[in-house]
Amino acid sequence: MHFTRKWARALAVASALAPACVAFGQEVTEPPAVPAPAPVGDFQITVAPALWLSRVRGNTTFGGPNFTVDDELGLNAYEGSINGEVSVGWGEFYEAMLTGWYFSTDASLAATAAGSFGNATIAIGDRLSNSFSAASVGGEFDVTLWQPFADQVTPWSARIPSLAAATDAGDDTPKADLRFKAIGAVRWYGASLTVDDQTSATSGSWTLNAVMPGIGGGIELDLDLKGRTPWVDTLSFEASGAIGSNFTNEQYFTFIRAGITANFTPSVGVSLGYRLEDFKLNDNSATFDGGVQGLFIGADIKF
Repeated sequence: MHFTRKWARALAVASALAPACVAFGQEVTEPPAVPAPAPVGDFQITVAPALWLSRVRGNTTFGGPNFTVDDELGLNAYEGSINGEVSVGWGEFYEAMLTGWYFSTDASLAATAAGSFGNATIAIGDRLSNSFSAASVGGEFDVTLWQPFADQVTPWSARIPSLAAATDAGDDTPKADLRFKAIGAVRWYGASLTVDDQTSATSGSWTLNAVMPGIGGGIELDLDLKGRTPWVDTLSFEASGAIGSNFTNEQYFTFIRAGITANFTPSVGVSLGYRLEDFKLNDNSATFDGGVQGLFIGADIKF
C-alpha cells in the first residue's frame, strides 16, 4: 500500500515537470496559424454633396442660324451650382450610385449677330435678355475589375494574403489600394434656353431633354497615411468617365470627373476636383450641343 502511494506521487511530479524539461532541453515550435477567411464586406453608404463653380459652353439653333451660347448670347458667367452623389457599395467590387446636378445662368447684352431664334427676330445692336438652365439625373453601376494590391485581385479570383497584409506593423512604407473599374450608366439630361429681344419685343425659347445609356471606366488610388500625417488618414484619387447615346437625332453625352479627397477620419473627408458634362439634345426643331464644366469642392461622408 505504501509502495503504491509513493510511486503514484512520483508519477504525478514527473508529469508536472515534463513540459518544463522539454522547454529547457529544446525550443518549442508552435504550429503555424491558419489565416481566417476575409469577412464579406458590409454595405457602405456614401453621401457627397458639392458646390460646383461651373459655366456653359456650346452652340444652339432654333429655326435659324447657329448661335454660340457663351459668346453671341452672352451666357458665359461662372455660377455656383449644385452637384451631388449618393452611392452604396457592397463587398470589395460593387457599387451603385445616384448622381445629379443643376445649373442656371442669365445675361443681358447688345446683340452681335442677327437672325431668328424661334419667334425672336434679332438685329445687330438689339438689347437681349437671355437665360439658360440645365440639369441631369442618372444612375451608375461600378464594378472593380482589377485591384492588384488586394488579397483578392479580381471578382473571380481566389483570395490570397497580399504582401501588404504580411508586412510588419512597424514598417513605415505607405500602403496603397489601386482599383480599375468598369462603369455602366443611364443619364437623363434636360436644358432650357430663352432669348428675349427687348428691342423688337419678340422672344423664343426651347426646352429639350433625353434619356441615354452609356458605358465607361475609371481608376481609383487610395494612400493610407494614418500615423504619417497629423490630420489626414487617407488620400483618395479618382478619374473616371463615360460616353453614351440613345441613337436618336445624333444625341449623346460624355462625362468626365477627376478629383482628390482628403479623409480626416474613415467617415469624413473633403474633395476637390473638376467635372465636365457634355451633351447634345435635338428634337428636330431645336438643337443644343455643348456642356457644363468647372471645378468643385465638396464633402465626402460615409455611413
